[in-house]
Amino acid sequence: MRDLEGSIAVVTGGARGIGAAIAKRLAAAGADIAIWDAPEWTDPPLGYPLSDRGDLREIEGEIRGQGRRAHAIAVDVRDPAAVDAAVAETVSELGAIDILVCAAGVRSAVPASRMTDEQWDSVVDVNLHGTYHCVRSALAHLESSGAGRVVIVASEEGRRGAVGLSHYAAASWGLIGLAKSLALESAQYGLAVNVITPGPVDTAMSRSIDYWALVQAGRTGADPVDDVSETSARRALEAAHPSGVAYVGVESVCDAAMFAIGAEGLDLTGSVLDVSAGLAATNTA
Repeated sequence: MRDLEGSIAVVTGGARGIGAAIAKRLAAAGADIAIWDAPEWTDPPLGYPLSDRGDLREIEGEIRGQGRRAHAIAVDVRDPAAVDAAVAETVSELGAIDILVCAAGVRSAVPASRMTDEQWDSVVDVNLHGTYHCVRSALAHLESSGAGRVVIVASEEGRRGAVGLSHYAAASWGLIGLAKSLALESAQYGLAVNVITPGPVDTAMSRSIDYWALVQAGRTGADPVDDVSETSARRALEAAHPSGVAYVGVESVCDAAMFAIGAEGLDLTGSVLDVSAGLAATNTA
């Protein structure tokens, strides 16, 4: 595995959850970190609260406490101009961009027949369009690095259909296509691009009543649900996963990210790394 000491990494969605965990792992490996997140989005149609400026400041402080440089930026990845400005600010403050981890993502749980345009757009605009904005804006810096790395955190729903998550699944499928195309386009510059598709992780995203109800309703969404609760949802996930666990460990997702970032050369690029508590065993492709 290559030495990351002195590398400059951008982590979107870095204020908490998977993004924050990856940011701290990169810092522990010697990288300096720009943490991007969007604590200004009021009243999103998601069913759970998003991060705030306090979360952003906290993770910035933790990384500095590890002895690394850290620079936090509040940026809405849905806005291309805001992303361009964040790239310019990152390069001005830290000097370069060698690694881009796109972990900014949101999710709601609603069947397509009842989904509003606002619900669809909120997920696709952040997860798919936002990732594209970040990759496009940072690409020249990543390619000039000579051995740049892009890791896109999608979801296991990008490997199959998912009742109540059509927008989330569609965005994840799109992210896989984006990554594979970018891997072909940028290999000449030594840039490796890979996707991680985690199963459910015990973060704020998985702590909504709508999501618990969806999980309890089963793979087809037709199982009767009498009492919606976190405990019942956990039991349903344990029953669904071949591993018998409810949630994928966030450290396992970090392990996959660090493996993709730390791999030498381009033997690992254009790949999808499933970290899904055994659900990958049900994939047909």
